[in-house]
Amino acid sequence: MKPWKRIDPTKVTKVGWRTITSKTFEQPDGSVAVFDTLHADGQEFSAVLALTPDKKVIVARQFRAGPEKLMDELPGGFVDKGEDPEKAAIREFMEETGYAPGSVEFLGALHKDTYMNSKWYGFIAYDCVKQTDTQTLEDEEYIDIELISIDTLIDNARNDAMTDHGIVLMAYDILRQLQKEDT
Repeated sequence: MKPWKRIDPTKVTKVGWRTITSKTFEQPDGSVAVFDTLHADGQEFSAVLALTPDKKVIVARQFRAGPEKLMDELPGGFVDKGEDPEKAAIREFMEETGYAPGSVEFLGALHKDTYMNSKWYGFIAYDCVKQTDTQTLEDEEYIDIELISIDTLIDNARNDAMTDHGIVLMAYDILRQLQKEDT
């Protein structure tokens, strides 16, 4: 199979702060289909799986309107146009949590959903320490910062209690190795 040919027109619609991009493709049988996708073409996000010196995971606990429940998330957000994904990850992490990382390592990139144009970059940060009790949050962003164990993080990723399970999977071997070092 080959990738489908994208043809015009492309329609971009703003709904609140979200962007819906309608893409038109020629399918393998020659028919034409339109797909509505989330985010603008090329949108990037970064998230940080952050660990304190005693290997607690720093998560952002938020109410999420889609599933209508509290969920843990890895701190992160939009990569601004022209911004380095790692710098964006650190900026978002510090704004949301008040913590600063000791060191940061790139884990990888992923697409969360087949109907999203965005790419997510995952990072792991070590030796994160609290710098300030102040959070710099966006409108409609209400975040409680929680420190959880690595086991709880993995359980949350398995049991629909968090949104960033793909990045947890990227870090899984590292997390298990860190646990072994503690025993």
